[in-house]
Amino acid sequence: MKTHIKLFSTVLVAMALLAGCGKKKAPDGSKAGSSLGGTPAKLTKVELDSVEEVEAFYEADPEFFRIKTTADIPVDLKWEDGSSEKVFASPKAKRGGTLNTSTGDWPRTLRFVGPDASGSFRQYILDSNALILVESHPQSDGYYPSIAKRWAVGSDKRTVYFELDPDARYSDGKPIRVTDFFFHFYFMRSKHIRAPWYNDYYDNKKFKNITLYDSRTLSITYYKAKPDVVEKVSIRPVPEHHYEEIDEDFLKDYQWEFEPTAGPYEVLQENVNDGVAITLTRVPNWWADKKRFHKNRYNPDKIRVTVVREPAKVFELFRKGELDWHGLSLPEYWHEKLPNDSPEVKKGYIHKVKFFNEIPVPTWGMRINCSMPLLDNQNIRQGLHHAMNWALVNKEIFYGDFDRQQTMADGYGKRSHPTVRVREFSVEKAEAAFAKGGFTQRGADGILRNAAGKRLSFTISTGYKRFTDVLTVLKQQAAKAGLELNLEILELTAGWKKTNEKKHEISFGGLNNSVELYPRFFEPYHSYNAYEEEGDKLYNADGSLRAGITPKPDTNNATLTADRDLDKLIKQYREAEDLDEITRLGHELIQRLHDHAGYLPAWSKPWYRVGYWRWVKWPDDFNVKQSRDWDEYHVHWVDTAAKKETQAAKKSGKKFPPVIKTFDQYKLER
Repeated sequence: MKTHIKLFSTVLVAMALLAGCGKKKAPDGSKAGSSLGGTPAKLTKVELDSVEEVEAFYEADPEFFRIKTTADIPVDLKWEDGSSEKVFASPKAKRGGTLNTSTGDWPRTLRFVGPDASGSFRQYILDSNALILVESHPQSDGYYPSIAKRWAVGSDKRTVYFELDPDARYSDGKPIRVTDFFFHFYFMRSKHIRAPWYNDYYDNKKFKNITLYDSRTLSITYYKAKPDVVEKVSIRPVPEHHYEEIDEDFLKDYQWEFEPTAGPYEVLQENVNDGVAITLTRVPNWWADKKRFHKNRYNPDKIRVTVVREPAKVFELFRKGELDWHGLSLPEYWHEKLPNDSPEVKKGYIHKVKFFNEIPVPTWGMRINCSMPLLDNQNIRQGLHHAMNWALVNKEIFYGDFDRQQTMADGYGKRSHPTVRVREFSVEKAEAAFAKGGFTQRGADGILRNAAGKRLSFTISTGYKRFTDVLTVLKQQAAKAGLELNLEILELTAGWKKTNEKKHEISFGGLNNSVELYPRFFEPYHSYNAYEEEGDKLYNADGSLRAGITPKPDTNNATLTADRDLDKLIKQYREAEDLDEITRLGHELIQRLHDHAGYLPAWSKPWYRVGYWRWVKWPDDFNVKQSRDWDEYHVHWVDTAAKKETQAAKKSGKKFPPVIKTFDQYKLER
């Protein structure tokens, strides 16, 4: 239920008031002075136009939610605006046309957060669409302006100051207000959004305060000095005018209501064809259209996302030209289904590209639910690792194209562990580990049994139908080690839902990692994200887990890893400020998690491959170094004239030069 009882409070910062306030200490401990690094203070104000509940939320935590004056902004800040960074979009880009793509399942909600909000459709409305204060540059270690036109790091290395771009608007035309960043924390901390990960991530343990100085200037203080603090505190605004307050009816009220976005694409109700397709349309007169780092990106006028549940049907529609592109990273697509001598490729209608990127490795693998019977035994888990013949999968299914992922934190440079290596397939080592877990005798079917006669049998659940053949090979090979694997192949959304609810035994899937300086361990491996209970309610005196504890749903700890010593080490890691200390602790965590064996690494690939119809165009160097997929940074465009030309050529038989390219300018020697 929405309420419309409003309170109105105004903090007026006038020049006359500032003149008598003297010099103060800024939130970061540096010397404060006039606004924006020395410019004269102006008559500005911060207006809180909030409903009663939200106002009370702010007032209950005055140390976190602060309103100060421009006189409190340090005079010695070094403001940055990304002007030294290079643009990465192509000046050849053309606006217009419709991009046709697909998703494997109908989204269960248009909400950005809460139950069912992490499905595959989220990338279109949030991950690759929403804007934050400052964006990480995908070609360097720098940043470029987005909602904030400039920023500065305080002397404490924890506080970052931002000046908002006065042009910034939501898709409904409303201006982005500095108070929307206050509301961000109210929203993300609300229990009504049913999103424990967000509740935890944005609490006052990690974010120490947010301070508003005038209608365009704010600062956010992180709990520790970090090398990448600008990235850590660059949050997105949450439009207060859209929500007003969050109550117990949030999930119902906003299930199919699109949140106004600062990004380029929106979902209008008339473009939702229930169960069939959703069409995103470019925001008319989008405010960032001509901004230096957004110009020549987000080029199609429309993105039509059609639900196609069967992978074979997706590929069929792509070859017909009804879908504009299709991933070819799987060897069966690159080598078999669309080989270089296929008619569409030879005639130049479909182009094939392999692009080497440089990013943290997505964690494709198995997440073993350590709360389940038998799987709570470390020996059994380590035996599972040795029973998986990934080398054979790579040879027989992947044409030897893939590498083996070594740990849960590969691809972070020196922050990845230099010597930890994944467990190899070995029947002997698997049997030895299983024997330590009590499974020593094989039955007539070849499957190991323990003294009680229980068979060594587990179910692998996945929403990735396209990897059924991979799991079939693993199942066959595991039987050699006396292990039975049952396969549960679900729809994509249902597969992740089962994992999120922690009802799986073993979950198979992949998660992208954010392109960051160092890996995260709290979210996927701390006990806080495994169980509802904490501290002495979770652990016995000897460090073992108590009986009857409750798995916590909707978190990223899909292995339900909970270890008191590991918790302490993760806490040290989170609090470390020096990059060398972060690296040392990270290495120790990687080793301990390798020993724990809750995560079973699958493959890695330092590239992606895509096939696309020739009317989809790209920059001369194709994409950016830190792109995880071809569409992530929206540097492509649809050439409508080339589309008409190609469609006519298909009828007449006209040919174009074939295009099969490898872009290896970012390839690392391994």
